Order: sequence, then C-alpha cells, then structure tokens
Amino acid sequence: MTEERIKPDAERDALDWLDESYDLSESYAEVLREKQRVEAEKRAKKGREEADAEGKQAVGKVKHGKAATEKVRLNKRGEPAIFQPFRVKDIVFLAIIGAAALVLSAVMPLVKDIPVFGLPQVVTGLQMSIFPTVGLMKVRKTGSVFIMVCLAAIFEAFMAPAMGVSSLIAGLLVEGIVILFFRGFRSDAACFVGGMLLNPMTLPFYYLYCMWVETDSIFYGAANAAPWIAVGVSVGVLALCAFGAFVGWLIARELRKAGVLQK
Repeated sequence: MTEERIKPDAERDALDWLDESYDLSESYAEVLREKQRVEAEKRAKKGREEADAEGKQAVGKVKHGKAATEKVRLNKRGEPAIFQPFRVKDIVFLAIIGAAALVLSAVMPLVKDIPVFGLPQVVTGLQMSIFPTVGLMKVRKTGSVFIMVCLAAIFEAFMAPAMGVSSLIAGLLVEGIVILFFRGFRSDAACFVGGMLLNPMTLPFYYLYCMWVETDSIFYGAANAAPWIAVGVSVGVLALCAFGAFVGWLIARELRKAGVLQK
C-alpha cells in the first residue's frame, strides 16, 4: 500500500517538474526572440541614421560643388544675367569645337574656283552648324559664338580674307540676335538659332565685302550675273544649317543623357 501510494505521487512530481521545465524553456525562447528583435531594430535604426547622414553629406557636397563651379551672376531682379564669366575650361572646350568644325570644313578650297555664289557655305553648312550647336549646348554663355568664330576667322583670313571678315561680323550679329530675342543661350531654342544662323549670316556680309574690297571675286561676279541662283543657294544654305543645328541639338541631348555633356 505504501509503495502504491508513493509511486503515483512520485510520478505526479516528475510530471510537474517536466511541465515547469517546459514552461521555463518557452519563456526563455520568448525572451531571446524579444532580445533579437530589439537588437535588429537598433541595427536597422542605426543603419537608417547612417544612410541619412551620408545622404545629407552627399547633397551638401553637390550643392557646394554647384555653388563653387557654376558661379552664376544674377541681375538686380534675381535672374541670371545675360553676360556670365567664362572659365578656362569653357574657352578650351569652345576652341576645340571651333577647331573640329574648321578641320572638317577644309573641303572649302575645293570649290573656290566654281562660280556659284554661296557654294563655300553649302559645303561647310553642316560642319559650321552641328559643332557650334553642340558647343552652345555645353557653354550657354553670351560670347560663346564669337569665341568659336574667332578661331575659324583667323584661318579663313589666310585663305580668303572676305570669309574671315564676314565670319567675325556674322558671329557678332548672331550674338546680338540671341541677346535681343532670348536674353542669352540658356534655352535650347537659343542654342539652335545660334547654330543655325552662324553660317548663313556670312552670305550678305561676304557679298558686301566683295562689293567694297574684292570686286574681282568669282562669287561676287556670279551673284551679279545670276542673282536668282544666288538667292536660291542662300535659302538652301539656311535650310541645310537648320538641319545641321537640329542634328547638333540631338547629339548634345544624347551626350547629356550619357553624362558626357553637362548643361
């Protein structure tokens, strides 16, 4: 009897001990999970704070970089001024663009003996509209056209003084037109117009220069002999340069998307 009574009690005590152990293990697991959750939240919060700090630092660097590099001059109304200071890299880039256009325009001497007014502008129309437009899309500052033209005019003056003088005058006139209608080259439309008009603008001044100085020019004689052909060729030059300026705008836009050409 004694053994029978003790045995159930012993079994009951053993079962109670197992239950208590199970309960303790469950509680420990919950505590461990809670601790892991809290640590994970702390790590995530710290990661977010570090990311925010890095983001703010990067934004600050970008803003500081823009402020340091752009140096946009403002007028009294708080708008960008028409005349902005040039940096050395702006002038170098424009010089490279002007040199590239000039090298590709080396075909002009091949037509110097063909008596058709405006023929030199026809064979150089694409080169002298695509490259200047790309240059203006990069360096959007008043005076950019004249800087590009000066390089070309120096070499043109040795080959044909009339072309050099007319290029300089055309560059100044294009600058004036863009200032008058667009207040500078800050818009794509202004860059397009500047690139389109540069070459065709040399036609009237070339004619006037020949009329006053080089009256024996074969192109001047061709214009007097067949004025309607001269007018038709001039219109064709304008259309060709409009197409070239459009191509230059497309090229500059794709280069900007690729990160090569920044506005």
